[in-house]
Amino acid sequence: MTNKILIADDHPLFRRGVKDVLEAAREYDCIEATDGIEALTLIKKEQPHIAILDLSMPKVDGFDVLSQAIRWPNAPYFVILTFHDDTQLIERAYDLGASAYLLKEDAEDELLKCLTTVIKGKRYLSQSIVYDPDSGHFAHEEMISSLTPAEQRIIKLVGKYKTSREIADLLNVSVRTIQNHRAHIMKKLNLRGRHALLHFAVTENSLSA
Repeated sequence: MTNKILIADDHPLFRRGVKDVLEAAREYDCIEATDGIEALTLIKKEQPHIAILDLSMPKVDGFDVLSQAIRWPNAPYFVILTFHDDTQLIERAYDLGASAYLLKEDAEDELLKCLTTVIKGKRYLSQSIVYDPDSGHFAHEEMISSLTPAEQRIIKLVGKYKTSREIADLLNVSVRTIQNHRAHIMKKLNLRGRHALLHFAVTENSLSA
C-alpha cells in the first residue's frame, strides 16, 4: 500500500528532488503544489496522508496552510520542510499541529526516516537541530539530579518535542511559567545556544529509555 504525499513548494527543482527521493522508495504517490492556495485545494480534493509544506510560499504561507487544513476532517500529517533553523518557528509549527520540522539541508538524508516516524504518529525534528556539535558532552545523571522534580518533568516533556504551550497545558500552568522554568533549567545546567536545552533533553530521554 502506498501513501499519498503532497509536496508544496514554489521551487520546481526542489520539488523535483523531493519527489525523486520519495518515488525511489516505491512507497509514496506524489502530488505537487506550487503555492499555498493550490496546497489547500489539493489537500481538500486529494486527501493526502502527508502534506510536506515549505514555509515561504506565495499567496498563502506554510503556517497558514497548516492552521487552516489541520482542522479539516481526515487532515493529513504535516511536515514543515524549510531552510529556517529557528526555535520560535519550530515551536509555532508544533503548536499548530505539525508532526515534523525538517531542514531542507537534511532532506536528502532524513526525509524517508522522517515520514516513517510521522506515519507512526510520532514527531520528528531534523537531527542537525537536535545535535549541536559545539555543545559538548553532558554528565547527564549528575546534572539532572540538580533539578527540582518539576524541572525534571519539564526536561522529559521537552525531550518528547513538546512545546512550551503544550507543556503548560499538560501541567495546568501558564506558558510564562514554563518559559521561566526553562530559563532556570538552562542556567542550572549551564546551557547556551538556541537549541541547547532541546539537545540536552532529547539526549537525556535516549539515555534513560
